[in-house]
Amino acid sequence: MIEMVAGLILPLVASAVLAASPAAAQTPTLDPGRKYPLPTYDENWQFLSDPNRHTDPWDIVKYVRLGGGMFASFGGEARESYERFGNQDFGLSVPSPNGYLLQRYLLHADVHVGSRFRLWTEFNSSFEDGRVGGPQPVIDEDKLDLHQGFLEFEIIQQPGVAVRVRVGRQEIAIGSGRLYALREGPNVPLSLDGVRAIAQTGAWRFDAWAARPVTTTPGIFDDSSHRQFSVWGAYATYTVLEHASVDAYYLAWDRQNASFDKGVANELRHTFGARLWRDGLWAYDFEGMYQFGSFGGGSIRAWRGAVEASRGFTGRWNPRVRIDFDVASGDRNRSSPNLGTFNSFFQSGEYSGRAQLLGPSNSIRLEPTLTLAPRRNVSVSTGWGFYWRESDQDGLYGIPGNLIVPSNGVPGHYEGSRPIVEVAWTLNPHLSVHLTYIFVFNGRFEERSVHATTTESYICPWITYRF
Repeated sequence: MIEMVAGLILPLVASAVLAASPAAAQTPTLDPGRKYPLPTYDENWQFLSDPNRHTDPWDIVKYVRLGGGMFASFGGEARESYERFGNQDFGLSVPSPNGYLLQRYLLHADVHVGSRFRLWTEFNSSFEDGRVGGPQPVIDEDKLDLHQGFLEFEIIQQPGVAVRVRVGRQEIAIGSGRLYALREGPNVPLSLDGVRAIAQTGAWRFDAWAARPVTTTPGIFDDSSHRQFSVWGAYATYTVLEHASVDAYYLAWDRQNASFDKGVANELRHTFGARLWRDGLWAYDFEGMYQFGSFGGGSIRAWRGAVEASRGFTGRWNPRVRIDFDVASGDRNRSSPNLGTFNSFFQSGEYSGRAQLLGPSNSIRLEPTLTLAPRRNVSVSTGWGFYWRESDQDGLYGIPGNLIVPSNGVPGHYEGSRPIVEVAWTLNPHLSVHLTYIFVFNGRFEERSVHATTTESYICPWITYRF
């Protein structure tokens, strides 16, 4: 325990010292091109070809001229987290009373040959230390592996029109993150092996892809494409105004031996969806999804609707008030071969907080949130989420769609509530410190179905350094 706490505290102390130093106290105007976005392959450091714009010690590796019209960019991330649950998984998991450490290290290289050819590679090394029973499968540990490795070809490069194709292992994040998001919260990120085409012209953007998710095994260079799991899709975005857009999409999912409260069978699912969203002082995000397909010998009919609205205010601490309302269908007849449970594919973990306690399958969520900015580089967010089962004939599911509490014939829709507090402190463009705390009030359903505890808790401070 002492080593774990020391491993957490020392980076935090170091960051506090950096923040208090005169250099960190100054807030120089940042170059608009100096960004560390997610996904990281969206980085663009070509502006550093001008030596007069070199202001950061890492600039020496962010743009390396190779000659012959070639250049390379190198970067990475180190993230260290401490997690501690109280009554994890409704009290059904083996407890780790002292918590545990999660460490993640990413290193990438981006090589450009002329203006049309690009090679991107990124390696991941993730470790867990101190968890009773060892690391959780898939999301906690992957000692060393190729996380991303793709070739990108710019096949059309004209004024106002650009079309490029990526082939290889890559992250895919699309739209709101309600169906395709980076697996950023867990210790091991998600990648897919496949091909993706991206076209942009005027106010339009089109994406299309076909891929297989990559399995996560904890050894060294032993990850591979999932042979019984494939996905494909197409996504279109039209920018109506500067801060408003309309999206329409088709997504497909084909997985063998998929598991739901109803049973286990092969699942072929098609999703059609549309989204209208706007950023700004007044912001909104409306999205609707309909799914159909087959589950074993039965058919699939499922749906989801989400509404997010927020209002920002100028003044002290720049408060923003937000409300989220999200409904995803559940199965309504256990004796029928047909399935009504919504599948959220690669949903963002933000649905139920960093602890990812609950996913949007057979779920109704209502959550008001207040976000404050006491300083320009500090944000504090607090909310209280309320959850119900959409159908009392179906169970509760996690973010990846795994069944966590079966229905077991227990009636009642109310599932529980979760107050949450999140703090983010960006000390400089490279270094950030975060804290999440969640408390859970479980409903009668979990108690009666699996003899769950009445409460749960989760705390996670973490520190991230990117270059």
